[in-house]
Amino acid sequence: MTRRTRLSVVLLETRDTPSGFGDTLGDGPIVAGSIDGVAVKQLANAAPVITDFRAVVGPNGQVTFTGTVSDDTPVAGYVVRITGPGVDSFAIVGSDGTFRVTAVVNGSADVNVSATTTDGSGARSDPAYTTFHPSN
Repeated sequence: MTRRTRLSVVLLETRDTPSGFGDTLGDGPIVAGSIDGVAVKQLANAAPVITDFRAVVGPNGQVTFTGTVSDDTPVAGYVVRITGPGVDSFAIVGSDGTFRVTAVVNGSADVNVSATTTDGSGARSDPAYTTFHPSN
């Protein structure tokens, strides 16, 4: 004689924290770890970093801004905003982390510009700076 067991599926309610863990690690979300059910604090999202930011001055006031973005997540598609006196440009970061944009900047004195970007989680990079002298 074969014995049969009847199973049923029951939906569970959504919970922010698994029962029995509590928020013993301080304020913030708790995530159940994969080792022996240990509770671990969720890592903070790191802000992106802009490096090698530079301006290459060309003829007729053209200035090409280049640099590299790195982050704890893929950076392809991030938008880098470049601002300063007479400059307000945007560049899209490629899959290799680099960006490049050319703008026309007129003037007869040195121009100091900054570049910033924000990742998908809202973490904003510290500004990266470069100074150049535009051509006329």
